[in-house]
Amino acid sequence: MWFSENLKIRLTMMTRRPRLIRYGFVDTTFGRMLMGVVSLDDIQSEAQDAICLLYFVMENDQYTLDEAISRSHGAKMEQDSATIQKWAYKLFSAGKDAECLIDVAIIGTQFETAVWSALLEVKSGQTYTYLQLATQMGRPEVVRSLASAVGRNQVAILIPCHRIVSKNGDSKYYWGGKLKQELLSFEAKK
Repeated sequence: MWFSENLKIRLTMMTRRPRLIRYGFVDTTFGRMLMGVVSLDDIQSEAQDAICLLYFVMENDQYTLDEAISRSHGAKMEQDSATIQKWAYKLFSAGKDAECLIDVAIIGTQFETAVWSALLEVKSGQTYTYLQLATQMGRPEVVRSLASAVGRNQVAILIPCHRIVSKNGDSKYYWGGKLKQELLSFEAKK
């Protein structure tokens, strides 16, 4: 089970940290993932809910949940398997034949938001170096801060930070270089 190629990602900027994140786990082709969803009721958005975190499970579910809690800035984490399964269906099944819009809620600086938006322009099967992405953004002088912003991405795969590679070929990825290479190889074959 992997993401439909017809997904269209729409970033929604949250104006404040969420109070509640509903979460659950899904099994995918590349391993188990923790997904978190927030309500967008209090901000102007066409969507009611949006994905706000998507992490690969590293050691085990609890370890990954603890990591998400530590990065959630005090949001209450509430297990909601039914909501997560609806989102999983939308991600993995609903868009197979037609375009499917996925709302992703983000919170970050203007610069981070610009970087994450630029990452969405890197198509499946492509890779960019940090310098190439910075140049595409018209800001080749910000490579280091761009790399930090890429690393702060909370929504793996949907904001495709795995497509950014070091110019020396190092395969750094929060969830491991081996997984990054598997993802890139899979996308290159499509």
